[in-house]
Amino acid sequence: MNPQPAADICSAIADGLVSDDITAHLAPVWEMMAAKGDALAADRRKRERTLGRARARLAVADSRWDPEVAAFGRDIVDQAGGRRDVPPYTRFFKDVSPSAAQDFGIDREIKQGQAWLDELGRNPDEPIAIKWTPRLGAVTGTLDACSKARVDGLRALALQGTSEELYVEDINLELDRLEGDLKKLFPGQPKRVAAFLEATRPKRKRATDEDDEGTGGQNS
Repeated sequence: MNPQPAADICSAIADGLVSDDITAHLAPVWEMMAAKGDALAADRRKRERTLGRARARLAVADSRWDPEVAAFGRDIVDQAGGRRDVPPYTRFFKDVSPSAAQDFGIDREIKQGQAWLDELGRNPDEPIAIKWTPRLGAVTGTLDACSKARVDGLRALALQGTSEELYVEDINLELDRLEGDLKKLFPGQPKRVAAFLEATRPKRKRATDEDDEGTGGQNS
């Protein structure tokens, strides 16, 4: 949810309370609630932007991983003399072909890339390892880092959502208190009480009422 509309409602309530000397003392809590909502809205925008950037970096990292794996596969096929039933092809692609690996999801790509790196690490001085360990390590490491950044972004946004839910609960609690205080200040004056809560009414309802009032004025 976006907390900005809720913050705007709090700000409107505060302004209405300040405008009447009898209720001005009730305004500070609503000014505080408005400021809290503004801060939450700013945090949401920051976290959404961070997540968007993480997703963009991940997409680029994934687009780099696929062609590097394709090149790795072609090199291994060449070294196997074009055969897929002898080493080194069977050593690296026993369970999955290079083309199939490129269709994996992000997590599985990272796992597969690490498996190839582990196999290359068994004999780090062989030509295949010297050539491909840094190349596969670079694209797999970048993919892993970008994936973790996306997860962190999603987690931060989820926590943001929890804070916003608590904020709305606080607003509802304060609204109940405010209505009670207003009824004490203005006993037997429901319209005056409702005026201070006007900002909480749905915009469609307010617009309909205003249209009805305008029509009534023209017909009177």
